[in-house]
Amino acid sequence: MRLARPVHPLAAATAAAVFLLAGCGGGDDGSKDDKIDGAGGSADKSASPSKSDAPAEDDAADFRTSDIELPDDIDMVFDWEKPADENKAAALDGAADYMRALNHGTVKQDPKDPVLLRHTIPLQTAAEFATAKIKADVKEGFTVTGKERIYNEEVGETVKGNLVEVAFCVDQSDFFSKEIKTGKVRRTEASDKDYTRLTLVMQKPKQKQQVWQARTFLFEGEAVAKCKG
Repeated sequence: MRLARPVHPLAAATAAAVFLLAGCGGGDDGSKDDKIDGAGGSADKSASPSKSDAPAEDDAADFRTSDIELPDDIDMVFDWEKPADENKAAALDGAADYMRALNHGTVKQDPKDPVLLRHTIPLQTAAEFATAKIKADVKEGFTVTGKERIYNEEVGETVKGNLVEVAFCVDQSDFFSKEIKTGKVRRTEASDKDYTRLTLVMQKPKQKQQVWQARTFLFEGEAVAKCKG
């Protein structure tokens, strides 16, 4: 039998992260880049689980594969379709690895996890949110377990030659907090809080062998109308 939902891996930790960010003032440009012009595009979907960290020169980026290793009890399903446009595909790939890096940092209980640092722009809101979220997880003594489904993606056009906005839904109805000390899984009843929507602004690297990094982050809680069903 599932318990009532006192702990939610993303929404609850996001609330804690927002609180922590309020105390440190956010990134060097505030939240101005949370949205960029030219966003909105594909709403197509397709399946996946986990990218080659930096794609070979002749290979297009692909969110279906990754060198970010997560425990076997964490299943991240990217129900996305790979865009034909090279920049859009690479931005989507980077967004997938940002989500993986969030979980990786929580599993490692390290707000300064090198994997997370590699996939974020320093001093910007995506990095600061991730750090604050992981700090909240560490404080509560939680890691995560279960299946996290990420879907209903929208990928914007390239702006300023190096920025692409990626928005998507996250379903955590089968994704739970787990107590590190006891291994107890906080199984909970499904609710509308399981459905959230995130928007990332991804930044293109200066060198092709490097990865796209998350720059800014916007969280929309309880995005039932956009994500449920």
